[in-house]
Amino acid sequence: MEKSIISILAVSLSVQLMREYCSGDCCKYVAVGVCASLGLWYGYRFLIRPLDIQRKLADVGYKQHFTQNQWASKDKLHLIRSMMRLRKKGALPPVYPNGWFALLDSDQVNVNQVKYVTALGENFAVFRASNGDVNILNAYCPHLGANMAIGGIVKGNCLQCPFHGWAFDGTSGKCVRIPNDCSSNGLLRKTASVKRWESCEANGFVFVWYHAENEAPSWRPAADVQLTGRGWTYRGRSEHYVNAHIQDIPENGADVAHLPALHGHMALGGQYAAQADRSPWRWLGVHEWTAAWRADGTRGSHVSALDLQHRLLMFGKFAVFNLNVEAQQIGPGLVILNFKTSFGPIKLIQVVTPVEPLIQKVVHRIYCPTYLSLYATIVLFMEAVMFERDVVIWNHKSYVEKPLASKQEATLLAHRKWYKQFYSANSKQFSNRKETIDW
Repeated sequence: MEKSIISILAVSLSVQLMREYCSGDCCKYVAVGVCASLGLWYGYRFLIRPLDIQRKLADVGYKQHFTQNQWASKDKLHLIRSMMRLRKKGALPPVYPNGWFALLDSDQVNVNQVKYVTALGENFAVFRASNGDVNILNAYCPHLGANMAIGGIVKGNCLQCPFHGWAFDGTSGKCVRIPNDCSSNGLLRKTASVKRWESCEANGFVFVWYHAENEAPSWRPAADVQLTGRGWTYRGRSEHYVNAHIQDIPENGADVAHLPALHGHMALGGQYAAQADRSPWRWLGVHEWTAAWRADGTRGSHVSALDLQHRLLMFGKFAVFNLNVEAQQIGPGLVILNFKTSFGPIKLIQVVTPVEPLIQKVVHRIYCPTYLSLYATIVLFMEAVMFERDVVIWNHKSYVEKPLASKQEATLLAHRKWYKQFYSANSKQFSNRKETIDW
């Protein structure tokens, strides 16, 4: 987005120079051609093509550390893993709460396609059956351990293992076919099965139900934006990987005191708060925030809400980009943000999924009425930059079990008390032993 703004300024300067040094007719034709081309390109980019922002683990919050000579390797991921091991983590809550978690965007798994997803300490085979329904099974075949999501074949409502052709029903997990089964009356087929995970689709995502006690779902994700044919348009997504405990991310909404400190300066100032404080954009304006968090018992004990008012104060006088936002936290891994702008409504969906105990995948998808396409694109970009300022903090912070909270930060402690409902007796605790192998 910053490059786009700079490009527009560069083209404007070029047109001005041509007016000075070229003949009138030549300049006119060139200027019209340049402006028309620019208009078509940016019209497609910002009004037609949805925005797609993707940030990997090494893309946010580590730039200043890659130049340090203390690390043995120049590989970014190796540096980050080294920092993760050395960082003081604190007395962490359990790493995998109970609830619904998004494994994929709905449009990432097509009919008769299977995808392999690792999350929550599990290995999932996510496939869309011939009738369009999504099913989730354990990825490993109980026969000889082949990964059915790698090269597996979807047939009807079943997933067929690529190794020996065993097929498992997506709705029950039971084996329905073993080629050349010579056992008595198909006894082997009748007893063989693979774990089937409770799943659903809502808000543009495929969700899986995870519970440490294997309890059945007590609630389901709100289908707030089943938007097809209802005047809403999908305008893009952002994807980030964060080195943090999952609780740090939703807790951010209840920590209203951090908003002016971290998010006061213009988003165009960059992802670091100190960088934004020195940016020339700070003279243009500042963000002003008012927020209040509450546990929303009217919609179920698993729901909380954040009421947020925002405005951009330009040159210390003019208030623009007024936004009223209600953010519903639904369980540990889903947030629905309803924006009420001066121009119309916008919906932003956020999902958080633990890929590893301290690595979270965070995806935002944005929807709006068609006439707000450009505005929604800008909102998604600004949201991504502001989110990255939080990522910089999360990537390096330690969890403080008993924070020295001021009276203004009482909502943060209330949020922690509310969030505890998603942990249970067998919820997995973080282990300091090496969880993965770095080659």
